[in-house]
Amino acid sequence: MYSRQMTPPPEKLVHHGKPVFGTFDGIPNKLDIRGVYRPFGVLPLPTFITDLRIRSSLVYIFNTDEFIGVVSFLDLKIIGHGEVLFWNKKTGRKYVYHAVTGPRRRLISKNTRHGGCISFGRRRYIRIGWDREKQVMSFVCNLKGDSARPNVAATIKSDLSDTTFRGLSAVLPAPTMRRCKAVWIMAAPFTGSLSLQPQNQVQVSSDLQGSVLFKSVRSYNKLRTRSREAWGTGKIGEKTISFSISSSSLDAVNPDIYNENVLFVDGELTPLPPVKITFPFGIKGKWIIQDTENMVDLSFTPISDHSRIVSLMVLRAQKHIMYGTFEGMLKTKDGKEIPLKDFSGMVRKQLMRL
Repeated sequence: MYSRQMTPPPEKLVHHGKPVFGTFDGIPNKLDIRGVYRPFGVLPLPTFITDLRIRSSLVYIFNTDEFIGVVSFLDLKIIGHGEVLFWNKKTGRKYVYHAVTGPRRRLISKNTRHGGCISFGRRRYIRIGWDREKQVMSFVCNLKGDSARPNVAATIKSDLSDTTFRGLSAVLPAPTMRRCKAVWIMAAPFTGSLSLQPQNQVQVSSDLQGSVLFKSVRSYNKLRTRSREAWGTGKIGEKTISFSISSSSLDAVNPDIYNENVLFVDGELTPLPPVKITFPFGIKGKWIIQDTENMVDLSFTPISDHSRIVSLMVLRAQKHIMYGTFEGMLKTKDGKEIPLKDFSGMVRKQLMRL
């Protein structure tokens, strides 16, 4: 059975210019990787210059009986990009809203105890916030529509004191030991509301109850970074299941020791082994997600695809985000099998060029 050593989170993720690598059962007070000495191993540039290559991202996946969606942010310091994407699972309709933010010192907070990520705008207000001292995490948005999209107002709140809440963090080589990637992942239940108001029509409101998966990443990126990710969160019977699985060009050279894959089952955390994510029948065909330790054996069948090219000054990103269903099996650290059948989730394929 695969296992990965987990330790309490360190006080600082970078010590004397070197990353403190590991997987941590818990969350450090700051997700800060600035100050790594010579992360690109060429010239002995000052750290305030090499720190400019750090990129931050955040995803917030939510799932209910009626809706599934993802809120994503990308922080480039000089500019930022936010997106709210969700589907009505009963009708299959897709809703997409974008927001671009101007130069800001920081779009995604490094403070994991109390912080957030906010995109202000007259037509696009999006906020994800957390306060671990008050044990709450929230998502609020107010999005203006047009002739094809309705106005959307949503409020989601997670109680972090719930027994099914759990958090994990990791500092990983990216891909060499010279530079690093820091990851912070949480899974929790939520309650809230979502209102849709098409133009000149009556507003339709829904009370929501479900689960969320939250992930924030900071990394010293290459000029080109490729990634494939699979996310799932929801109920199987009385159990709340959440998982985050990824494979990218930033994966550590020794992924058995250092990776970010994780499974949450009612607050119990299982580190998962490195996986291979492929789509042998084409990107819109069935995806295969497997490991070599018999802990991950999944297939993903897409239902709806959202593809987009984002060009923001120094960044060009090509991505596919797909909503669909997972089939197969996941195994906990105790060897218990978790069968998945028609389990709603999402996958993302992304190429970023800096």
